[in-house]
Amino acid sequence: MAIASLVSTIGVGWVSTIMSSIARHNSMAPCVVLAPEHQAIDERLPRVLSDRGWAPRMEHDARMAMAELGLIRRELRVDCAWDEAPASWPGLVVVNPRGLPQWESMLHAMERHLPDISIWGWDGLNLVCIHDGAPEPAAADAPDTPVASAPPSSLPFRPEPLSHDEVSMLLHGRSDSEST
Repeated sequence: MAIASLVSTIGVGWVSTIMSSIARHNSMAPCVVLAPEHQAIDERLPRVLSDRGWAPRMEHDARMAMAELGLIRRELRVDCAWDEAPASWPGLVVVNPRGLPQWESMLHAMERHLPDISIWGWDGLNLVCIHDGAPEPAAADAPDTPVASAPPSSLPFRPEPLSHDEVSMLLHGRSDSEST
């Protein structure tokens, strides 16, 4: 009964958007499982992933796995853009890492291009952390980097930075204080 009155008040489109947003945030965390194409997956792996609340996306090619990881990371960053803390997620699960022909080059590429993504290995019984994906601490003697760069000198004006409420108004049509 409450949903019917909600639909009549704000419309079907908004209700479906709200419901899909709630379902997305309550769903399992996506992870990419990279496994050799001709190797059977142990039946315990899906159970272990499910117990951890992880939803696997299977890949057999290292390049495709990296691309999928980048897409998932981007999607999760957009979904939690206004959250105080970004959502943590499992990252990559590799079945028999040494059995993959591109393993070493993929590991180096992951450390270089996707260093914030955790890498797990499946040893047949347990998940073993290969790379924790935690950001490395900044060097103590590193100079402070500016938060925002100066506008290009070619602009005839100096743009003003937007506040949190102004960005929320532009994106959602209401200020952040109105949404709570």
